[in-house]
Amino acid sequence: MPSNSRGALSFKNAGRESKTSRSAAVQSGDRVLVVGGTGGVGQLTVGKLQGRGGFEVRTTTRNKSKGEEVIADSGVNVFELDLLSEDTTALEAAMEGVAGVVISVGTTAFPTARWKGGNTPKAIDEEAVKRIASVAAKVDTMKKIVMVTSVGVDRTGEMPFLILNLFGVLDAKKSGERAVATAAAQGGFDYAVIRPGRLVGGPFTNLDVAKLLKVEGGAENGVSLARGDSLLGDCKRDACAEAVIQSLINEECKNLEYSIISTEEKALTDPQWIEAFQKL
Repeated sequence: MPSNSRGALSFKNAGRESKTSRSAAVQSGDRVLVVGGTGGVGQLTVGKLQGRGGFEVRTTTRNKSKGEEVIADSGVNVFELDLLSEDTTALEAAMEGVAGVVISVGTTAFPTARWKGGNTPKAIDEEAVKRIASVAAKVDTMKKIVMVTSVGVDRTGEMPFLILNLFGVLDAKKSGERAVATAAAQGGFDYAVIRPGRLVGGPFTNLDVAKLLKVEGGAENGVSLARGDSLLGDCKRDACAEAVIQSLINEECKNLEYSIISTEEKALTDPQWIEAFQKL
């Protein structure tokens, strides 16, 4: 396959177990793929990338026409991708020349209509993420993967996570996290796993209490970060999306897994995000 051409698929040679480590920061001019860009956090992440300028933004959606309606930005390249498909051809095309990948996918924790067609936590949070990670490990231009999961992945025996995990959603997310970490080690790039508390605030894409109550806010709010899985509380979607951006662009966020919840303090500035990552 072609290598190191910006528009070409840049996969490492078969049989190589690792690559030389490169910068942990995604920079202006880099191509970034947001997998799950029509979801709540995904939409906000795409918008923030566009707002900062300088990034070539791509996203994926199961239905391209509907995805383009949601994104509504001619500067974003929308790729049609069925996360349930074992055929990685479409995924490989979306990852051509990509330096950063954001994985913001998921389904409901409990059986709902969204599970129709096999859209279960195991299929999405585990198996689909494993395919994404596997393809990413072969991309020579890759610098970093940032994955959004959930608090509770390491506390499934504790309340309230014991209930949340009744159908295995946290187990599936944890398995996906491991796949991302393994792919990063194999591919010679960096990764970050963001574990937000209960996601609240718009866009309201999920059938949950936050949607019913229309809990707003996020852009003006601060956050609390902790290494690993130790926090409990709500995380506003906008704040989570900002954490995704900061995790992409900061070298200090290198192979880091952290939990995040919203606070009533002022939003962190870019220098304060750097300081927060250094403390972790």
